[in-house]
Amino acid sequence: MNGKLLFGVLMVLIASMSIAGCIAATTDTAPYELAGTWVSVDSGSPVSYDLTLECNEDGTAKLTGSIIGGGMSKNLNANLNWEYVSGNQYVGKSGNSSLAIYLTGDTLTITMNPKKMGIADFDIDFELTMNRLATSPDAIVGLWNGTIDSDVSNEVMLDFLEDGNGSISVIYYAAGTATQEKKDITWEYVNANEYQAKYGSNSASLELYDDMLTISIIPSTFIAGTSDSPITVLTKSFILPLPFIESPV
Repeated sequence: MNGKLLFGVLMVLIASMSIAGCIAATTDTAPYELAGTWVSVDSGSPVSYDLTLECNEDGTAKLTGSIIGGGMSKNLNANLNWEYVSGNQYVGKSGNSSLAIYLTGDTLTITMNPKKMGIADFDIDFELTMNRLATSPDAIVGLWNGTIDSDVSNEVMLDFLEDGNGSISVIYYAAGTATQEKKDITWEYVNANEYQAKYGSNSASLELYDDMLTISIIPSTFIAGTSDSPITVLTKSFILPLPFIESPV
């Protein structure tokens, strides 16, 4: 998926490999940015709603809450699917019905008709606005890793501790030789789903989407002689199996 491609670009730069066409500059939203929890915002429409939408990174979703309008009320507990279309547009699906979803920053805009979606008996078109639910400050605590598999497997591992410290470990392969780098970091919660990490005199921004964490770094600040352009690395949380309870080195 696109996440692996983006991660692979970082590894390619760090390892000084040459693979063309891995990434292109874009201002569009990334497919994974819909992942997370969204809560409805009162838009003053004829329909009153109190909804929560949980979008998982695997393309599944659940819509729960209630809708009141047209003299009727309905509690919802619907399983949905979603997928990325292009630009800032996604599509949500329920059975054979679908609806367009637009993402701008931390706000979703959805024009929906509950009856056409098959989730309630309201034949009313209305605009639904939802905001991203802020993550808890300690939501990134734990171990995260990212891997791209080709002829070799390159890895990035991040360890965030509850006290605001942690580490970034990189294992990369070039010319048949494995090299490992590790830097101590400090991290802090910024707002919503955003965090910031610092290593030495450098800093890196992080954003949390469900169980996917993005970290934006400049490779040359991590390993001398590599790219000076920012690269986004996608990592996923994992549980280190016993008895390996120490952070990766």
